[in-house]
Amino acid sequence: MIDNEKVALVTGGSRGIGFVTSTTLARNGFLTYASMRNLDKEKEIRLVVDKENIPLKTIQLDVTDSNSVHNAIKSIMEQSGRIDVLVNNAGYGLVGAFEELGIEEIKQQYETNFFGIIRVTQAVLPIMRKQKSGIIVNMSSGAGRFGYPNGSAYVSTKFALEGLSESVAYEVEPFGIKIVLVEPGFVRTKSYFTIFKDDGKNGSQY
Repeated sequence: MIDNEKVALVTGGSRGIGFVTSTTLARNGFLTYASMRNLDKEKEIRLVVDKENIPLKTIQLDVTDSNSVHNAIKSIMEQSGRIDVLVNNAGYGLVGAFEELGIEEIKQQYETNFFGIIRVTQAVLPIMRKQKSGIIVNMSSGAGRFGYPNGSAYVSTKFALEGLSESVAYEVEPFGIKIVLVEPGFVRTKSYFTIFKDDGKNGSQY
């Protein structure tokens, strides 16, 4: 690590917004860790690194697994000694009429989109507090401000994230830590959405 080099961690960094965020941070001089649940998906990032020789690394991190989060943060600290920017990007959309969604499916939506952010943020906050600086970017959505049909599970996770972000911002500001909430509109990515058929029993992914 270069002296004074800033370190960034991006969850869900293998594709879509996470991929673009990771490569952009690295191109701007941040030592960036693009995390992903499955490292088999690091191919596109490796191609960019090999071509441009930018400070971008991949690391395994499953936001739904506390041990995975702990191990990833520990590894980053052992390698780099600091984390200056955290981008909580990992997430997916569960689509379907509320009446037909199974409770376990809704729980899993929250495990990734909401509790996953809590796990990673709580693991990083002590580091930033010790540094007396840091920026945490929470990737919300326009759906964190308005609802729409067949989006109840996804939308409700984003509403929860909005409240969490606004509240935590007050708590961490005295320690030099800033919370940034991003609310993009529809973005065409390769993210997976679960689509339910009319009977609500079978689903497919695209």
